[in-house]
Amino acid sequence: MMSVPERRFLYGLAAKYYTGEGLIIDAGIFLGASTTCFGEGLRENANLQRAQAKWKQPVVSFERGIVTPTMPAFFKRNAVEFDPMPGDSFESLVRENLKPVSDIVDLRIGDIQETGKIEAPIEILFLDVLKLPEINKFVVENYFSRLIPGRSIVVQQDYFYDLLPYVKTYQEYFADYFTYIGEIGSTGVFLCKQRIPQEVTIGIEDKLEAEEQIRLATVALQRSIDPARRFLMALSKVRLLRKLLGAKAAQNYLQFVKSEYPDASEKAPLRLREALRNAELACRAKEASPLTAPLDA
Repeated sequence: MMSVPERRFLYGLAAKYYTGEGLIIDAGIFLGASTTCFGEGLRENANLQRAQAKWKQPVVSFERGIVTPTMPAFFKRNAVEFDPMPGDSFESLVRENLKPVSDIVDLRIGDIQETGKIEAPIEILFLDVLKLPEINKFVVENYFSRLIPGRSIVVQQDYFYDLLPYVKTYQEYFADYFTYIGEIGSTGVFLCKQRIPQEVTIGIEDKLEAEEQIRLATVALQRSIDPARRFLMALSKVRLLRKLLGAKAAQNYLQFVKSEYPDASEKAPLRLREALRNAELACRAKEASPLTAPLDA
């Protein structure tokens, strides 16, 4: 579920960029691809011994590890030798996949809001766990103040994505503290440029009025010059408008999006056409559609 360029990027961060000044937090690993990339990269890093002198396992990985209703079909489609029922644990599968790097990985299975306490500085923060607003809030409040100015990299795996608008608005709320580096696949990459005080991370949901959320979503949309990424970000903004201002505002903006990206509705890859159809359904729904993604998205 991660593209090859994204995996190469994580490997490169661990192999060439990581200094051991802080931990690598890998939040939301599913079957362990991101953790494997970090672990194998660290094997090639000259700073590994230095890092392990501070903490035995420099990579801390988080995964809920519970099978959702859509996962059995995913396992079958990808020939994974695992036949679970929704609600079952797939912890054993994750641990088996991570055996080659288990000596340098602190694997924590369960709700990150219960298992996610971190006392050390964080040098690399990979986020693919922000599928619910409350998890996003937990991560921001507990991890952003531990980032190292001028050093820490935040990797937002669901940034260029048609769902999860709060991922964009929260990240852009901290724009003064970050430099945007670029994108790989659906991922947005940010460098922390100054210390984030703990008090700044608390209660953001109470500080973001509707108008400001919409402004931040617009800022996020401008991050990439790639038409496909901008189109997905615009559809994410449609969902935000549906939630904040209602169906009519979302429908009006969606019509604007279609006029700006005419090829996306006719000649685009299936992923973009599906995203457009889902946004249209969200606009027509009687109730505001969720801003969140399925847990296995």
